[in-house]
Amino acid sequence: MNRSACHIAILEPSKIICEGLQAILHRSEMNCLIYRPETLEELAGIFESSSVDILIVNPVLFINREKEIRKIRKSHPFLSIACIDSGMMYRPLVPADITFSLCDSPEHIVHALYRLNKKRRSLPDGRDGEETLTKREIEVLTGLVSGMLNKEIAEALSISIHTVVRHRKNIGMKTGIRSQSGLTIYAISKKIISIEDIEI
Repeated sequence: MNRSACHIAILEPSKIICEGLQAILHRSEMNCLIYRPETLEELAGIFESSSVDILIVNPVLFINREKEIRKIRKSHPFLSIACIDSGMMYRPLVPADITFSLCDSPEHIVHALYRLNKKRRSLPDGRDGEETLTKREIEVLTGLVSGMLNKEIAEALSISIHTVVRHRKNIGMKTGIRSQSGLTIYAISKKIISIEDIEI
């Protein structure tokens, strides 16, 4: 593959499963760089220092921690999530883009992740000739529609408040929208956030 590497974090407590997934990915034709955090805290550290494209996660780790996965989704709108279905969960704890089973073939898993990465790379696609928002502008927009203040967005993204204000101006110029409600509708219509993410 000539494209830049897909950055994948595998958050799975079983070393056997984690090493198996890593081996499958390395033997595949996917060009990927793999991180193996052992805890949510280590994952947060990786998010701060690297750009993760796909998170492969065992949903068991999010039992009674649903707010944390929602926070990850809001802070990293370009992140795709793949869940490992071990057959033990009766309801989805993690809002996943794809789910694969431990019983699936290596080819099926790689193909699913490849398709997910291809889909992720195509967004936002700039339909209708409108000027698309940058990755950072989408992160700022996600913070805005979540009700975060400029200072909170700056701290969450490790940027200055001045930079947040500049991104807000750019968002307003590109979308032609200035109001909070208008930006929320825009973010939902562009699938930057889902309606379930909005706290009433």
